[in-house]
Amino acid sequence: MGSKAKLLFRYIFVGALSLFPLILVLIVVNYLKNLGVSAYLSLHDFTNSFGVTIFLMIGVIVVFAVLGYSIEKYGRSIFVSAIDNTFEKIPAVRSVYSISKKMAAMFSGGDENSKKEVVLVEYPKENVWVPAYLLNHHENICVLFIPTSPNPTSGYTVLVDEKMIKKTTLTLQEASSFIISMGADFPQKEKVSQLIQTHQTSVQGL
Repeated sequence: MGSKAKLLFRYIFVGALSLFPLILVLIVVNYLKNLGVSAYLSLHDFTNSFGVTIFLMIGVIVVFAVLGYSIEKYGRSIFVSAIDNTFEKIPAVRSVYSISKKMAAMFSGGDENSKKEVVLVEYPKENVWVPAYLLNHHENICVLFIPTSPNPTSGYTVLVDEKMIKKTTLTLQEASSFIISMGADFPQKEKVSQLIQTHQTSVQGL
């Protein structure tokens, strides 16, 4: 009886796991739907008009599209630049706004200057390797952001010696895909495995 229960549990687990991508998509769609409904209700309470509310929502979408187009085509937007200049003059919010903007630029990958290098580092202990984003460095000290699965926007910021990291050719998108999929998507697995194996061999040879 116990073996049959274990087998049934395994079937349920495998079946649920096979539907995980669909469930994840449904969760995202439901979140976006709730976000849209909440935005509509808030606007409708303010305007008290169905037509005006829909018009405002369409206007917001158009503004986002125009901003995205101008940034993609010209590298900047006059409207966004004006907002930047305004917030940079307010001491109370300047630091938070600046950091948020840098993080958004890094994860969007749209700005060539904001693209960060993906490295491997042993964390939280030796022989346990994780991908990390090289955010900054000074002399031989590197500032790394180590993302957590399955949400690559949360994680830990650490300072390590440059000799403790292994540089990779992974892109930000490839590293994010690896983290979000919890390792199911393993881009450049041959190169990454070779880096780790080479390091282990060199350490054993010392």
